[in-house]
Amino acid sequence: MTSPLISLSEHLASTVQQAGQSTVAIHGRPRFDSSGVHWSPGIVVTADHTIQREEDLRVTTSNGSTLKAELVGRDPGTDLAVLRVSGLDIPVAAKAKNTTLQPGSIILAVGRFKDSASAAFGVISSISGPSQSSRGGHLDQVVRLDIALHPGASGGAVVNASGELIGIATPVLSRLSVFAIPLSTVGRVSEKLLKHGRIPSGYLGIGFQAVAIPDHLKTKLNLAASTALIAVSVDPIAPAGQAGMMIGDVLLDLGGRAIERPENVQELLDSDSIGKKLTARILRGGNTMEFQITIGERPHRE
Repeated sequence: MTSPLISLSEHLASTVQQAGQSTVAIHGRPRFDSSGVHWSPGIVVTADHTIQREEDLRVTTSNGSTLKAELVGRDPGTDLAVLRVSGLDIPVAAKAKNTTLQPGSIILAVGRFKDSASAAFGVISSISGPSQSSRGGHLDQVVRLDIALHPGASGGAVVNASGELIGIATPVLSRLSVFAIPLSTVGRVSEKLLKHGRIPSGYLGIGFQAVAIPDHLKTKLNLAASTALIAVSVDPIAPAGQAGMMIGDVLLDLGGRAIERPENVQELLDSDSIGKKLTARILRGGNTMEFQITIGERPHRE
C-alpha cells in the first residue's frame, strides 16, 4: 500500500514537471536570472522588476535552448513585462479554467533555475477584490500567498494542485507577502502592452499635496472628509488647467468620489478614463466650485 505522503510527493513532483515545461529562465539582470511563463505562442510574461536591461535579453527554455528575446512592453504598476521570443517551441501554459480561488488552497510557484525547474510550496493566504497596487497599477484581485519565493522564481508560474496556471509570482507589490498577479490582470495588461508597448494612463496635469480641512469649513460646507488635496502645481495647457483649476484650489471630490489622498485620484486615472468627462468639486476662497474636466492621456516619456 502506497503511503499518502509518497503519493502526495509524487503528485507534486509531477505537477512541477508539467508546469515547468512552460516556464523559461530570463537573463535580464545581474546575479540572479528570473523566470517567465509562455503565455501565448511566442509571448512570454514575467515580473517587470526583474528586467533590468532592455537590450541583449535572452531566455533559456525547458528543452535547454537559449533564445534571443525582445521586450515588447512593461507596466511597473502591475509588475508585468511582455517579451516576444522567436522559435519558442515549448508548450503554452495551461491556464486554469475555474479561476475561483480560495484561501487555504495549495499552490506551487514554479520557475526555472539554470537547466532545471524550481519549485516552492505554499497556500493562498488571502483573497480580496479589485485594488490598486502599491505601485499604482490596477489588480483585478489581490491574491496573497503564504510561500517563500526563490529569487530566481520571480515572474514564474503560480499553479494550483492540478498544475494549471492561476497567476504570475511577484514579491514586490507588497512588503508583507508574495502576490500572484491573477490571470485576468495578466491578460488585460499583456493585451495592451502588445498593442501599445505601454499602459496608457489618465492625466490631469496637477501636482497635489494632502491638506487638512479646518473644522469651521467642514461645518459650513457640510463636508464629511477631514482631508483633501491642495493643488501645488497646475500645468495650464493640461486638462485641469484648461478647465480652470488654479494653484491653491483644494480638490474635494472627482467624478462623485471623495478625494482624501493622492491614491484616490490615481485610482480614477486608468487607461479607460482617457477622454471621459469628470466633475471636479473644489474649494476656493472658502466656497465650493465645480469644473468639468476631460481626462487626457499622460504624456509618454522615452
